[in-house]
Amino acid sequence: MIPGLIQELPTVQGSLISDLMSKYLPYLFVVMTWGLASCVTILQSLITPTTIVTDNRLKGIWNDGNSRTMQVQQVVDSKLMQELKGSDIGAARIAYYSKHYMINYKENNLSYLWFGGLIQIQGQYYINLIPEECLNTKGTEEYTKKGYDHWATSSIAKMEWKDNNTIVLHFLNGDYIKEIILNGKAHIKYEYDPLFDSFVITASSEELQDFLAKYGNKDILYKGGNTLVLSRKI
Repeated sequence: MIPGLIQELPTVQGSLISDLMSKYLPYLFVVMTWGLASCVTILQSLITPTTIVTDNRLKGIWNDGNSRTMQVQQVVDSKLMQELKGSDIGAARIAYYSKHYMINYKENNLSYLWFGGLIQIQGQYYINLIPEECLNTKGTEEYTKKGYDHWATSSIAKMEWKDNNTIVLHFLNGDYIKEIILNGKAHIKYEYDPLFDSFVITASSEELQDFLAKYGNKDILYKGGNTLVLSRKI
């Protein structure tokens, strides 16, 4: 399993929205399972090979307050690292992958795997989450991405460390971000289909970083969005 963490947008003729829905709809279930339905849909990862950072405090076993237990392991410490070293993807990409975190948890007889990458913007930690797989009890994918293995939307949250054993994830309020962008109060690349009220941010990683550098410390960006409190299992 070589994860599709470095995403590249193809040139798309016509509306991107309809193309996205056919690719992403089967995988939007992952966002729903974490109660992140109001999060904005973002195509590109916030993280790049030159901006990714690590924090050893993140590794371990965490409870989310809803009877879910999550194991967080850095890729460099996992079995996946050996697979990466034996692949032909190149040293630079292997180094990039190795700094990501694998987040595993089970719910309703399904095993979920996310990849998370950290970045610091103006001294503030953010985590970029990308769903990688959802396996059933047979060990096969419960949902498919219809062959688009390297397409997955990102979810972005601001990380607040209460202490070394408690993290609060403040997810972006998608409705508010959509409103300020459509009203021209914030400028970032997007596509919008008013017929289906479908809104997708298509900005590059660098543009997303600039957006958070400007707006990331404004509480209103998260007010009304989802908050996830994680407590380390001791």
